[in-house]
Amino acid sequence: MKILPYDSFTVTAPEPLPIVVQRLSANIEPRQAFRFSRQHTLYQGTISDDGFQIMRIINYRNLFLPMIRGRFEAQPRQTLVHIQISVNNVVMAFLGLWLFIWCNTVSPITFTDETPRFVAALFVAMPILIVLIFWIAFWSEANRSRAELTKIIQGQV
Repeated sequence: MKILPYDSFTVTAPEPLPIVVQRLSANIEPRQAFRFSRQHTLYQGTISDDGFQIMRIINYRNLFLPMIRGRFEAQPRQTLVHIQISVNNVVMAFLGLWLFIWCNTVSPITFTDETPRFVAALFVAMPILIVLIFWIAFWSEANRSRAELTKIIQGQV
């Protein structure tokens, strides 16, 4: 069970680098600010002979959508793709700022003698609930992207 929103893994493809890049390129399109059509590839971003930086294309709002970075390593009879999945830095900064403000403003108000214990428990449970929702949303998307990328790179799609 991983706690931090970060994952790194390596996918091995028995083909040379150009074939692996071609497979990935077929499933990655350039970033667009607006998408009016539902006819699109699985990912958006950039790809080169050195590596790639992509995100999954979704038709719903999800701030916890993972950023995916990859690096290619060509070997004589195979290609290794080193992949890192992490959350967007802006989202992590927002979550950290929100938790900092919550703990420094609400906590002192909550733990007075006049506050009922049930209300105090709700205020303590709120940041735990937010972090749990964040964790579930990120890891469900990260696991889905990991499975899809593994299939694409190994040519199983």
